[in-house]
Amino acid sequence: MAFRRQDIPKTTRKVEDGGPRRLYPRFIRDRSLLPKVDLAIGYLDGMVGRKRGDLSSDIVLELFGDPKLARCMLTCLADSYRYRTPDIAEIVGDEAAVSLAAWNLLTPADLRAHVYLAANGQRGGFVGDAERPSFLAEIAGPLGITGPELDNLLHLDAERNARLVRVGPRPQSEDIVARYNTLLVLSVLRHASEISLELPGLDASALETLCARHEVPYRRTGAEAVRLAGRRNAVGSWSGFGGRLARCATQLMTLSPQAPAGQATIHLGEQTFTFFLDAKVVAALRPKLRAVAACDGVLRAAVLAEEIAAMRRKGADAFNGWTVRRPVEPLIVDGALVLPELAFCRGQISVAVVPVPGGTGRASALAALELAHRTRPVIALNVPDGLAQVPALPVASAPALLDLVERVAVGLDHSPTPLGVVAEELTANGWVSTSRLSEVLGQGDDLPVRVHTLTAEGEAAFVPGFGLCRVTLLDELIDRLAIGPLDIAGFRADVAARVGDDLAADALTLHLLSRHTLLAQSDAFALARPVQHAA
Repeated sequence: MAFRRQDIPKTTRKVEDGGPRRLYPRFIRDRSLLPKVDLAIGYLDGMVGRKRGDLSSDIVLELFGDPKLARCMLTCLADSYRYRTPDIAEIVGDEAAVSLAAWNLLTPADLRAHVYLAANGQRGGFVGDAERPSFLAEIAGPLGITGPELDNLLHLDAERNARLVRVGPRPQSEDIVARYNTLLVLSVLRHASEISLELPGLDASALETLCARHEVPYRRTGAEAVRLAGRRNAVGSWSGFGGRLARCATQLMTLSPQAPAGQATIHLGEQTFTFFLDAKVVAALRPKLRAVAACDGVLRAAVLAEEIAAMRRKGADAFNGWTVRRPVEPLIVDGALVLPELAFCRGQISVAVVPVPGGTGRASALAALELAHRTRPVIALNVPDGLAQVPALPVASAPALLDLVERVAVGLDHSPTPLGVVAEELTANGWVSTSRLSEVLGQGDDLPVRVHTLTAEGEAAFVPGFGLCRVTLLDELIDRLAIGPLDIAGFRADVAARVGDDLAADALTLHLLSRHTLLAQSDAFALARPVQHAA
């Protein structure tokens, strides 16, 4: 995902000969910004499960101070934090969703059509505000849901109701900064009409293969120099084809045996700039660890793509919802860059496939894949068994690759349900307040029923007025009551310090005191019972 043209952080300078101004992207070179990035990650992580309308981009804008930088950071974070429309079952439960499916009502659009037909047939096509609740209750009864639930489902797919989810583990600020620096260069190169490169030591076959793979026209201008040509679209913009051009230039520079250099002619709006690919710029595209397919890997990936397309044309049922594409964006983490040749996508899950070159570049590529695999699932091709720390195939075929993709995807939860968000927070904090449960699961008096899956095993309990709490935490707190004389005020202060919420502490204190009283009574009853001796 590239930065918007108007958001690219840059400075420009005049040149003495009156030619195009020079463009300088504003990279992040020091670590002083990392705490702010951590705060932005923490804000988004805390909003996981909340509706889109609850989030405020102004908070992130104020955090960074520079609106352009803030919007670019949000673009980088969008790879980990996305919006997802909830499923019907998440709102009304599995049993009610099955009941709706029996009526062939599978989406909010189906429900709206059902209600509109009923309104046309029973109320002449119009239902007033006063009649709306009773009308919806009348329609909802046979469907196995309540009127308010039906009202909620009718607009479930509205943009404001999309829930924020986190894809993969919590991102690291260093990875976000590395992604920013690389995407900054790629975002500038997307607007190039031509890119001239010096590629010392690069084999001629690599140049031909990669330019053919991306369909980028080129012309040799020297023994080790090449000029890549961009292409305008119908409205005169260079950015449409610019994604391929930028990817091609990046792949050529990363494969170059020695440090490359070059320059590009950039068009931003009505202005033309010269962008020099000096050592600082190249460093963002050539980190120490790189996993980039060489000629044979590119050709093998193309053959695999054709085999998969042929299987799809034959109607093979092995795809199980997967779609395959040829990505143009890299996977970026701190100190490593991975350029996938194929990507298998299903829902929020994306599995990158990278042919690993042989020879001296193999160790660097495998190390880069291992780092990237911590944040995104990747598969290495052309790697002998036992050599890679990531899923790998020594000899790839389309059926074997599809099978491995399916096995890699097992257990990946890249679009957690609201209940999954609650479970994650329960594990991390030990408790989830009632207000937070209502934010994630929705308002209602049936919260104990909605969290039954988390309490059924006895590892967590729902405390009225407090929320969901791990039993180990309850036991830890109640054990404090058994130490010394009973000090209710001091105990309440201990509870408040533990949960960090005064209102929640009151409810939890009352619950624990009632449990303590019951335990004390049961102990006294056990001591008072007469002992029966054997005859």
